[in-house]
Amino acid sequence: MILLGYTPAQWVLFFFLYSFLGWIWESSFVSIREHRWVNRGFLHGPLLPIYGFGAVSILLFTLPVAQNPLLIFLMGMTGATLLEYITGYAMERMFHVRYWDYSMYRWNLNGYICLPASLCWGVFSLAMVKLIHPLLGGWTASLPETLAVPAALTLAGLTTADMFVSLREAVEMRSLLSSLSESKRRIAWLQKRLEVQAAFAPNTLTRSVDAARQSGEAVKSALAARLQVLRDQRSRLLRTLDFKSLLSSAPDAPETARLIQKEFQAMRDRTDPMFRRTVRHLRRNPSIVSKRYGDALQDMEPLLDP
Repeated sequence: MILLGYTPAQWVLFFFLYSFLGWIWESSFVSIREHRWVNRGFLHGPLLPIYGFGAVSILLFTLPVAQNPLLIFLMGMTGATLLEYITGYAMERMFHVRYWDYSMYRWNLNGYICLPASLCWGVFSLAMVKLIHPLLGGWTASLPETLAVPAALTLAGLTTADMFVSLREAVEMRSLLSSLSESKRRIAWLQKRLEVQAAFAPNTLTRSVDAARQSGEAVKSALAARLQVLRDQRSRLLRTLDFKSLLSSAPDAPETARLIQKEFQAMRDRTDPMFRRTVRHLRRNPSIVSKRYGDALQDMEPLLDP
């Protein structure tokens, strides 16, 4: 079956070629901005599928009007912008984080798309149809089918495996951020609960929550050390709250102590590998923001330094 002059295998190869070019562009741009190398993207491999899907959609929209630059610009901009909105919305619904956010720009729609980005898609459409695709399209079309089909199938298989691993990593990130966010809220609630209980034994509470927050010197050279500092801060705070609950003579003090021990167990359930995988995912996507897990992302920031 031939679609706009290309076989299905060639369309698959176009997807991977433009995904790779998009990865080069985004990784270079973000690395310059972050002053460090960033393997940009949702996947582990050197591919950004949104660029691949965007390029394919642009080609499908614009190849029939390839002789009209204005239509190339308008149709390419429209197709890519629609894809960007659907992708951003779907990913936030699945993982409760935004992998990009245009809320700071004027003329944005729900932060998923904005006029400047859409105009860039239009310019990219012109550059791709007039400059890039004639070269890549000619090279891909010159490949014999006996080579194009195995190459497309191999790349599809490798990317599917990468997608499975990356999806599992993103789901785990969502779970960890949810756990950290809930933990922070529960501890704040426990602090207020103990402040009320302190009225029953005001003279016996000899340690302060502020003292428990002191973390000492954080070792910045390794993720494990920074993670231990984060855990030590949370652990010291919980121990102080536990100490206060033991000294309190309030009737519900035993229940408070039980809740604190439950929080200790939740902290132990958040393992080092979970943090390492989440850190890798966040490092590849430094523009991630979240309304739901903003406090947890803030807590993770010390772990993201190289």
